[in-house]
Amino acid sequence: MVAKLIARGVRAVLDEMGYVLWKKDFLQYGISVYDDIARLNRAWDRSVSTFFDVGANVGQTTREALRRFPSARVYAFEPHPTSFRELAAIKDDRLSAHQLALGERSGNATLYQYGEAGDGSLINSLVRDARFPTQLGHRPKKEVDVACSTVDDFCLEHGIESIDILKLDTEGSELAVLKGAERMLASGRCSYVYTEFNELQPQPRTTGGALIPISDLLAQFGLRYVATYTDFVLPNGGMHVCANALFALPSTRSVDRP
Repeated sequence: MVAKLIARGVRAVLDEMGYVLWKKDFLQYGISVYDDIARLNRAWDRSVSTFFDVGANVGQTTREALRRFPSARVYAFEPHPTSFRELAAIKDDRLSAHQLALGERSGNATLYQYGEAGDGSLINSLVRDARFPTQLGHRPKKEVDVACSTVDDFCLEHGIESIDILKLDTEGSELAVLKGAERMLASGRCSYVYTEFNELQPQPRTTGGALIPISDLLAQFGLRYVATYTDFVLPNGGMHVCANALFALPSTRSVDRP
């Protein structure tokens, strides 16, 4: 009774301040991807032991994954040398950082650098017409030769049997990364895919950034759409959306709750 009164008082104060207090279990899906995965894992009796951060940049998601999943091994992939140096500086025994691009096939690849370091427009991609920078009027300013592998080849080489969460932020080459992961996907060894997107349908004169082709590919392997998470919307210049989508491989076990 006392706890309910305290909670009611806290809610009233927060409401006056313009905030809402919700219990995590009752939050709508699509607010926090980590909380959504935690809820699904509880329902399906799963845990997170392997996290792939593909397109890790300087480690923003890597740090959060290490914090959120204290028992997980985090594999972070970033091909750009400057970004990788900062990523590799993260000190954690559970982190395995690789200066490597992941794509549809293994071998050498060209990384296109849009913008310059320090000017707020530095984006790197394996495609020369990535949706996000192209819509904003940016063109590649520099080309960098990088090593490239596939998810499947990397897992075979390192003896990785399953990926609990495969996070993708590769500025237009997300579909190519998934095509390079078809062995893991087809064998049901990838539980969640969390991927960036900018549009639903492919757009002319740009590569990547579309969610429907990604959804169609993942559906072939039984992964189901869960929710989207919009980071920001730029309303000018035709409007640009930066968002992410979560897909999950449902459990076949019966559960008592949705």
